[in-house]
Amino acid sequence: MYYSEIVVVGSLNMDIVIKVDNRPKIGETIHAEKVFYSCGGKGANQAYAAAKLGGEALLIGIVGNDDFGKTLMANLEQAKVNTESIHTAADATSGVAIITLDKTGENNIILGTGANGAVNKSYIQQNKEYIQNAKLLVIQLEVPLEAVKEAIQIAFDNQIPVLLDPAPAQKLPSDLLEKIDFITPNETELTKLTDVEVIDLDSAIEASKQLINKGVKNVFAKLGKEGVVVVNSDLTYFHIEGHIVEVKDTTSAGDAFAGALAKKLVDQVSLKEAAIFANEVAAMTVTKYGAQKSIPSLEELNSIENKSYKIMEG
Repeated sequence: MYYSEIVVVGSLNMDIVIKVDNRPKIGETIHAEKVFYSCGGKGANQAYAAAKLGGEALLIGIVGNDDFGKTLMANLEQAKVNTESIHTAADATSGVAIITLDKTGENNIILGTGANGAVNKSYIQQNKEYIQNAKLLVIQLEVPLEAVKEAIQIAFDNQIPVLLDPAPAQKLPSDLLEKIDFITPNETELTKLTDVEVIDLDSAIEASKQLINKGVKNVFAKLGKEGVVVVNSDLTYFHIEGHIVEVKDTTSAGDAFAGALAKKLVDQVSLKEAAIFANEVAAMTVTKYGAQKSIPSLEELNSIENKSYKIMEG
């Protein structure tokens, strides 16, 4: 058994991406501009990003005994993700995501859970040693909530910090939120988690403070082109402006952000330095098509010319 610094619990999906000018109305048939397959799943994307950016990452998940499962595993291994804790289910298909991508780069996603649904409390228990020996647990909500709760409890009991990407968006109980050290919601997820409609920087800060009051220690609110605002447990905050880039596909930007943030957190850099790095990675990710294949390398990040960012504190 090989232990990794970053342990990710989550989903593996084959993304079937359909590029269109505009999405069809009910009952309407349209032609797609392009169709392609891309290895994805929020858990797999996060582990892939952390590993590609130089981190030591392991993924706990399940694939089906099919061609998609084999491809998903091979792609993770190519990025040096530890896959020894990924099980192949004989009686389930691999997860899939049907993604429509419009001309602005924005997407809609329909998830076919498949083998991801077998990541249950028992499966987490079978793999708990990986979590107990990690420096950071990264988790999201594309596997059953009972597994999410169990993994977080194991980490909490062993004083392992937890980074939660609360997607897909849903309400979460306070007894779970109070065990979260770092959370990375976008505007939609932040609205769902709180009583605040997040429409701008001020409302994002207000909603983030609500999460702090619910017990979360640090909130990294992702605001798309407006960058990221980080609110700490003492209710102070800083805002890092977004990058101006040509957006082609936003599919895995949030996962790239989480994986990059995880890498820097285990490196024990400041939260500001970690947020700047994750913001850069997410911005470069949206300039390419696909999920994992759009995540940049360290060499590509070093090609960014303007590394001077406007940072507002409060």
